[in-house]
Amino acid sequence: MSFFQPDPQHQPQTYQQEFVEMQTMEVPEQQATAVAPVIKKQVAEVNSDSSVAVSKSELEQQVAELKLQVENQQAVIASYRSSAIPPQQINSHLEDLYTLLEEQSRDEAWAYQIETAMSDFLIMADLPVQPEMSISRCKSSVCQFKLLQPEGVDELPSHYWRNMTDKMVEQSWWKQFKFTSTTSSDDSLTIIASTE
Repeated sequence: MSFFQPDPQHQPQTYQQEFVEMQTMEVPEQQATAVAPVIKKQVAEVNSDSSVAVSKSELEQQVAELKLQVENQQAVIASYRSSAIPPQQINSHLEDLYTLLEEQSRDEAWAYQIETAMSDFLIMADLPVQPEMSISRCKSSVCQFKLLQPEGVDELPSHYWRNMTDKMVEQSWWKQFKFTSTTSSDDSLTIIASTE
């Protein structure tokens, strides 16, 4: 009589074996799903810590740059303060210029050249409205101009006088003046300038 011995690889499985195999397969999946949020949380904490570190270092760099800018601006302000003329001296200088304007003799060639340049500038400048010149008076080193809002114009555009003087100081003929003072109201601008 012969006994049939089945191949061990092809043995029928019992329920117990199937249960154990299923458990060994299910347990890693359950452990993986239970461990996954913990890992994700740890990764998020690491990312959060590194982004906080990056943000902190970026902020520290920005603070250092801002401090440097503040120091530079304070140096600029200090240089302006040291070179600024005190208000009393400005008023005194203005009084001197008006006195000089009255006492100086007229240098006809220079005075005519500056007065003509100012008239030409007012005509040629790209201004929304051309002002009227009520005073145009130059001597040998000092000039005075008074410009008025033209008749028939109810109101000049905002910053009109500032825009006009900004264009005027860019003119080559104006650059010879070392001291200028302007006084404006809504409808007029008075300029006094000196080459001295």
